[in-house]
Amino acid sequence: MYEMKRQITYSQVASDLKMDMAGLAHFFQDCTLFHSETIGKGLEEVQRSCTAWFLSGWQIEAERYPGFKEQITVRTWPYDFKGMYGYRNFDILDAGGRQIVKANSIWIFMDLKNMHPTRPSDQDLAGYDMEPKLEMEYAPRKIKIIEETYRSKDTGQTPIIVKNSFLDSNYHVNNGRYVAEAMDFIPEGKNVKKMRVDYRRAAALGDKMYPSVYVKDDICQVVFLDEEGIPFVIIETSE
Repeated sequence: MYEMKRQITYSQVASDLKMDMAGLAHFFQDCTLFHSETIGKGLEEVQRSCTAWFLSGWQIEAERYPGFKEQITVRTWPYDFKGMYGYRNFDILDAGGRQIVKANSIWIFMDLKNMHPTRPSDQDLAGYDMEPKLEMEYAPRKIKIIEETYRSKDTGQTPIIVKNSFLDSNYHVNNGRYVAEAMDFIPEGKNVKKMRVDYRRAAALGDKMYPSVYVKDDICQVVFLDEEGIPFVIIETSE
């Protein structure tokens, strides 16, 4: 298990002085990268081997959100590898050691030369010591769209144009950035406690992401579409 201790800063909270789902996703992404760095599987190794783990999906459940100045511990550990897929849990503990957030994530091992999934070798997995998975109700990797008529870019919404500031070191939109952009489309008054993210395609510099929003009961889905109406990512929140 890898852990990092942090204090929540003013720049990491919203107007209510609490983090949101985007902030949690950023914390978990950072924890993953630091874990990989400590076992020699960091960014330098990615460049050398031309292979990397790409995030396929999130499932995050927050009992409550960390607040401004709060001291927290973010933890992560892998619990399974199957074929080209890797499975990793996360949680956040408050200063008293109480679990306030828990999460699951699914990753795909990619050959960066041809951008195709590939099976990791024993050497690729060395150092990722597995531990028991969290007790939670695990959702499917794929998210089913509430409405089947989503394959159109005629949403009435102004497209989001991908800028340099959106990009990560792979020159794709940062995984957490999709979540941050989606938060602006969640209807006011929604008490978001759970989130799932289904990453379908990576958006790059200059791409236009057309948002579609679907609400049914306590579920809200934000889908970012390309110019052909095919999803880049599907983000689902619920109370």
